[in-house]
Amino acid sequence: MWEILGELALLVGDGPLRALRARRAMRRLAAGKQTRLPCAVRSERPGWPAEYTNGSLLFTPRRADAAFGSRAYPYLVFPVGGELLDPEPEAWHDEDWAAKRYEPADGGPVYVQVHSRYLPALGVALVSAASKN
Repeated sequence: MWEILGELALLVGDGPLRALRARRAMRRLAAGKQTRLPCAVRSERPGWPAEYTNGSLLFTPRRADAAFGSRAYPYLVFPVGGELLDPEPEAWHDEDWAAKRYEPADGGPVYVQVHSRYLPALGVALVSAASKN
């Protein structure tokens, strides 16, 4: 009985909380505040994980770079202001998770998986951030 109630609470509570966090991330980006977006990342760049690794992207206003952090990879830096593309729909976790390929100006591509509610914030943070510098 408690297992069913736990699953039901997760199902009912996850959507509104994630929507609230995504709106908060957009407000913080619009206000020029430091913002974290939960995601999974992989890349062929040296020192980066070859498989998707859960963590978060950290965006700091008026900086030309962003960072990915996780327990295994504490601080991996890459430039912002590149191009955000749709790489691999077959690699999505499910219909709620979107996989994107980010092409920075230098280095190899960075593959990012985020929940679909965070896609607008990801686009603003990665592509538009360089124009605000």
